[in-house]
Amino acid sequence: MNTKRFIIASGSVFLFIFTYEWIFHGVVLKEAYQQTANLWRPESDMEFYFIWLTLGQFIFSIFFSLFFLRGYENKGLMEGIKYGAMMGIFFCAPNLIWYAVQPLPYSLLVQWCLGGVIEMTLAGAVLASIYRPNEN
Repeated sequence: MNTKRFIIASGSVFLFIFTYEWIFHGVVLKEAYQQTANLWRPESDMEFYFIWLTLGQFIFSIFFSLFFLRGYENKGLMEGIKYGAMMGIFFCAPNLIWYAVQPLPYSLLVQWCLGGVIEMTLAGAVLASIYRPNEN
């Protein structure tokens, strides 16, 4: 493993995920969350919990990158795109469970799944474009 590239790639994935999620959840889905406000923490509490959100994204980025490296075959950008798409589909499954146990609108479920697949596919592309094995 190229440790320096891993750190840079993981950090880049984190920055991408942080930015994507801020735009996706904070802008694109803002109205949907306002319409279902009874299901979420009050906006006034979010500042206190923001560190947990950021920590979760940071840990996720590290393991997303580590899992990629476990099967890394040095096949370029398409390897990252395929990995990201598979992870996006994988992470859609818990949204189906949330939908079954929480009164979420179907449209929010669809947006979460589609947005998640897009996010993970792009994160995989970021990862593959930055991480490469040790170069001699």
